[in-house]
Amino acid sequence: MKGVLITLLLAIGFGGFVFSQAGEPVAKEPSDVLYVIPQGSSVRAIAEGLKEAGLIRSPRYFMYVVWRRGHQDAFKSGAYELTPSMSTAEIEALLARGRPVSNEISVTILEGWTLDDIADYLQEKGIASREEFFAEAGKSALVTQSDLPDWAASYPALASKPAGSSLEGYLFPDTYRIFADGGAAALVRRMLENFEKKLSPELRAEIAASGRTIHEIVTMASVIEREVRTEEDRALVSDVFWKRVDAGRGLEADSTVNYITGHSKPSVSYEETRIDHPWNTYKYRGLPPGPIGNPSLSAIVAAIRPKANPYWYFLTDPAGKVYYGRTLEEHNANRIHLR
Repeated sequence: MKGVLITLLLAIGFGGFVFSQAGEPVAKEPSDVLYVIPQGSSVRAIAEGLKEAGLIRSPRYFMYVVWRRGHQDAFKSGAYELTPSMSTAEIEALLARGRPVSNEISVTILEGWTLDDIADYLQEKGIASREEFFAEAGKSALVTQSDLPDWAASYPALASKPAGSSLEGYLFPDTYRIFADGGAAALVRRMLENFEKKLSPELRAEIAASGRTIHEIVTMASVIEREVRTEEDRALVSDVFWKRVDAGRGLEADSTVNYITGHSKPSVSYEETRIDHPWNTYKYRGLPPGPIGNPSLSAIVAAIRPKANPYWYFLTDPAGKVYYGRTLEEHNANRIHLR
């Protein structure tokens, strides 16, 4: 009996030692991390967020410290400067003081990102969940969603966007300073305002003169964004694609197939080109129903100002160099050359 008691006490002592180790710093070297507590976050959500950010070892230990100190209602939303060299107890104490360094954070949306990409990024940053963002902007590759906010009523550039379609293509890629607890709607509003500014009166006049709609231009720009890199190639490829559209042909753009599958292949398979989906420009002629990402101003300008050329085909190598062909024979020769 005495031996069992000793064993039990040793087990309890060892367990306590292991649990206390969970509160030790994650790293020895200090490195600043801007950690954001979104508005309305629970203690559990904060603990799990700290773990994901590499700032604590154990969410359970963090919650234990909060309970032990009676800080369940002490945490305020905002951005806090932390470091993984701090212990869990030190981090908990700093957060419980409720003095964020700033309630503003920097958000960078990259050129060509899809709504899915933006949703993932915002969720990782703790600004909004994927569901909250989709409730404001809609989901990629869906033609109609009746429950979306009527953004077109406030932003004229959206006038030609099909009713109920997502904001894919219209959320301008840029770096934004926003309030950490502003949520998805505030960021969407900022991006739409930026799109309105970037699409200058001069560019809008050129679009109107071309006989195309803003939605068609943005859709084409999103494809150009994913296909080629330089401004010169974008202007040339814009002409290639618009010639195909005007001739009633398909764009045959691998980027539109990747949009469907979620891949980023430089070259899609034959089987993938047969996928029955409205965005598959190998199967369906003309432009897809909407953009396949949120294009840069460079791609938008290229879609508005194509550079006339004799080409109908092009290929891109892994380094980004573009090979043009005037005929199918030249195009096939380029294919052989790139194998």
